[in-house]
Amino acid sequence: MIGPGRVGTTLAAALTRAGHRVVAVAGGSPDARARFTAAIAGARPADAAADAARDADLVLVTTPDDAIEAVVTDLVVADTVGEGDLVVHVAGALGLAPLRRAALAGAGVAACHPAQTFPAGVSDPEAIVGVAWAVTAAPADRSWARELVVQLGGDPHDVADGDRGMYHAALTIGSNAVAAATALARQLLLGARVAEPAAFLGPLVAASTANVLRDGASAITGPVSRGDVGTVAAHLAILDRDVPHLADDYRWLTRVILDQVRPALSPAEAASIAAALDREGPAWTG
Repeated sequence: MIGPGRVGTTLAAALTRAGHRVVAVAGGSPDARARFTAAIAGARPADAAADAARDADLVLVTTPDDAIEAVVTDLVVADTVGEGDLVVHVAGALGLAPLRRAALAGAGVAACHPAQTFPAGVSDPEAIVGVAWAVTAAPADRSWARELVVQLGGDPHDVADGDRGMYHAALTIGSNAVAAATALARQLLLGARVAEPAAFLGPLVAASTANVLRDGASAITGPVSRGDVGTVAAHLAILDRDVPHLADDYRWLTRVILDQVRPALSPAEAASIAAALDREGPAWTG
């Protein structure tokens, strides 16, 4: 395992549970490697990626994206990966390009990305059971790459090499942007002196997400989808007055909502809401 962080530790635990033996870990800080070896029995810490990979049949690279190609280059230059070895990275935005030198050395290579978030302090392999994985591999490598995902408890789906960027952009919006919107909603509820925002947002966010996953943008509800410019303007007046540091975030997110529901609105309704969003500050009175 090259990369002893949250993802690496979780995947190592899942591999161990599936019957693999994790022989070594490299990358990160000495403290991170120590935490990894404390969690994964039998894994030894290594200072260099090439040393960690020397006795392994499978090398899993879970470093930051920008480091993957350099790690693979080090492995090839040190002659620790080649014919019969397997090298996998788990970066969502990257395809097979960072693994090219390992492939040229004769190793099987694949890019396998779990569509899951890995919060700090959590390395439970149950977190990836049933999760969809994007698998990008040449035809000769696709079978073992998909089987590896199954062993980890995942659900493999083929994603073409040229589609990885858009795939990862979609997941970034689906995870981080939804989380950011929910965080903003939580802040506004706290500003409204609602003591338990989760009581309101938990069921609402879950139902809204489920409806959109089933029906697409036509499932979006609320004042923008109804063309209710008065309600949007009232929101803006209150936010500009009471929490101006959050008002621009509301504007940006509401513009995204407008873009998604625009086909269901009349041109006049869409233009009125856009104009309300473009007006800045408390001077807007409707």
